[in-house]
Amino acid sequence: MAADREGADQSVDAREPVFRRTYDWSDTAASMATITALGTLEEVDPVELSDVLGTTLYDYVDPEALDTLVAAEELVNLSFLVDDYRVQIDGEELTITRQ
Repeated sequence: MAADREGADQSVDAREPVFRRTYDWSDTAASMATITALGTLEEVDPVELSDVLGTTLYDYVDPEALDTLVAAEELVNLSFLVDDYRVQIDGEELTITRQ
């Protein structure tokens, strides 16, 4: 499955965002926004994401800690890797790039 994902996006510059959206973190949990965005990129329902990636968000970051940190901090800026993606949260913006 990983080879399929690599072949499909070879024309996309790895540093260019493949997903970018602004959120109100008091209304949307950062973990759910991340899972939904990754599901969109993989073209699967977020519930099926772990089957496609062969891993879960929890394998990379504690979802509860992520939600708490992002909701509590007005000027949050963090990033982490999930499979072949770099997830970045900067203020109200969630950006995902391919690695």
